[in-house]
Amino acid sequence: MQIEERLQQGISAHRGGDLGAALNAYKDVLAEDPDHADGLHFLGLLHFDAGHADNAIALIQASLEKNPRNFSAWNNLGNILKLSGNKDEALKAYLRAVEIEVRHEEAWNNISMMLQEASNNDELLPMLREVVRLDPDNHSGWHNFGLSLMLAGQREEAADAFERCLQFPPDVWNDKGWHPRVLCALGRPDVATRHMEMLAATFPDDPVISYQLAAIRGEDLSLAPVDYVRDHFDSFSESFDQVLNGLGYQAPKLVAEEVAELASGRDVPFAHVADLGCGTGLCGPLIRDHSARLTGIDLSPGMLRKAAALKVYDFLVEGELVEFLSSDLPARFDLAVCVDTLCYLGDLKAFMQALQSALAPGGVLVASVEHLDSPDGPDYRVDTTGRYAHRPEYLKRCAEAAGLVYAREKRDILRRELGKDVQGLVFHIRKPDASQT
Repeated sequence: MQIEERLQQGISAHRGGDLGAALNAYKDVLAEDPDHADGLHFLGLLHFDAGHADNAIALIQASLEKNPRNFSAWNNLGNILKLSGNKDEALKAYLRAVEIEVRHEEAWNNISMMLQEASNNDELLPMLREVVRLDPDNHSGWHNFGLSLMLAGQREEAADAFERCLQFPPDVWNDKGWHPRVLCALGRPDVATRHMEMLAATFPDDPVISYQLAAIRGEDLSLAPVDYVRDHFDSFSESFDQVLNGLGYQAPKLVAEEVAELASGRDVPFAHVADLGCGTGLCGPLIRDHSARLTGIDLSPGMLRKAAALKVYDFLVEGELVEFLSSDLPARFDLAVCVDTLCYLGDLKAFMQALQSALAPGGVLVASVEHLDSPDGPDYRVDTTGRYAHRPEYLKRCAEAAGLVYAREKRDILRRELGKDVQGLVFHIRKPDASQT
């Protein structure tokens, strides 16, 4: 008997679903050579297909004792261990596979699945540490390793990981300025500025990079460019909700609670409601019951596609906020909400004037902004993330200049970012009704 030929016969029968013929072939191979590594490996897979996971694990482990460099066997062992509920040992097997064959795509896919399924950061961090050790050219691995370190409060090591991200070609990142912005927050503004200056020299016509460089330098800016906001949110529209969940994002809930309180004194829902900067629609489901007709507006087509899938909006509009509010609207809004959208506008005078024309008499805006606690400082300030924070006194002054009433404000935590609470304001602005004008 030609032992390798008999093994191939068994593998062909196994793939064709003839488990009996495969079993006979594998037995023949092992009768000839009890230590045949591939015979033990494939017999283990056959046992697993027959529902005997423990036997399969023992046989594949025996195979690996004979040939510890068989990366496919390590990957298969990982699959069986994972399906048997032993995730820790499964991960070790997958990591062993890619340690032997760094470009073993199937094993890397299995590791990626385990990363996505990790239930907490304590579980995730050691996996990512191994990923970047075994595959130091894995840009996604370094990015996620940095995030995991940041969540663990290991800021210096996180900054080191993000600096490593700067060494990859800029085009591998959807948002080329993300890592420099975070490095500023982690205390490395000089590194961030040098990198952004290099990007600005490489991409001189890119308005997004120019804006991000100006923000990192602390230059006086009145608003974020439309291209920046659109591209920024389009780039991570698919992962937006997951990212915000990881930040403990509270702003939609806080705004919706204010809307519920306003609605409690009414017999009917608000007739016309606008969700200004609706994004993926996080606020829409929370205010739907209080809205007879709900319109969402956003700059990002990617975000609007996600919002449409919720099926809670009557209309969705792609457009810039002030232009939309200033347009010839078919109806004025009785209620508008604006959740963390004004953080991309510094100067709010044009927004307030447009809002005045878009609200119906007695109409109300409920909005959130990041709170600038600086009594003697500027009215608004852009930070290295490219977002603006505003003083409440400035909000009131802009509203009153547009003929609106700054009715109420509440300070609260909008989210956590880089291990810190982001302080915000949830405020009401009302347009006087006919009896008050």
